[in-house]
Amino acid sequence: MRPTDPQTYRNFLYLLLGLPLGTIWFTMIVTGFAVGVGLLPVALIGIPVLLGSWYLIHWCAAFERWTTIRLLGQPVAPLSPIDHGSGSPWARLRRLSEDPARWRELGYLLLRFPTGLATFVIAVALATSAASIVWTPFYLRRDDHDWGTWPLSTTIEDLGTNSPWSWFFVPFGLLFALASLSVMNRLAGACGRWTARAIGGVGQIDASRPSRINPMPKANSLPY
Repeated sequence: MRPTDPQTYRNFLYLLLGLPLGTIWFTMIVTGFAVGVGLLPVALIGIPVLLGSWYLIHWCAAFERWTTIRLLGQPVAPLSPIDHGSGSPWARLRRLSEDPARWRELGYLLLRFPTGLATFVIAVALATSAASIVWTPFYLRRDDHDWGTWPLSTTIEDLGTNSPWSWFFVPFGLLFALASLSVMNRLAGACGRWTARAIGGVGQIDASRPSRINPMPKANSLPY
């Protein structure tokens, strides 16, 4: 994938969004279940809270599917629809709690926090490292910073201000940036395939064949 390809930077954005989205999902899920379980002894108020938590999880998973399709171009099958049946709120809660699809969505969203943290750190570290390498000869030639008195300070100062070899940092940094983009593209692709397998409906789409096309959901429908 070329550096001028817009898909490369959509992949980069997806990796950055992993941390805030994962943090939001983890916080809402843990809070919802903690409040629901804590309110069960109080006139069974916790039952509708837990029931609402399953609906919230389904909506969050649907948003993740939409984000994966729009940013990565990865086909993800529609989520398994919620079937809460009929009857009392307790009966509906039991039915949802016995649905394996709901637990897959829950597990995916909880894992989104550590994986999102990892993708964010990797993306930021690669981008800042490439930029720092390219900027090194320019920084070393600045006169408004203190070189210090540590053992190699004089050597580093001479290298940065006098040696023409310091300019090799620029092409090396650009090559490092190209390699970093390749790593991030592969990482984003792996994340997209994981999402497709974790929350996508079974047997509706071949999630192992990523697409470069970003399908637009209908305006009058939810993103699932």
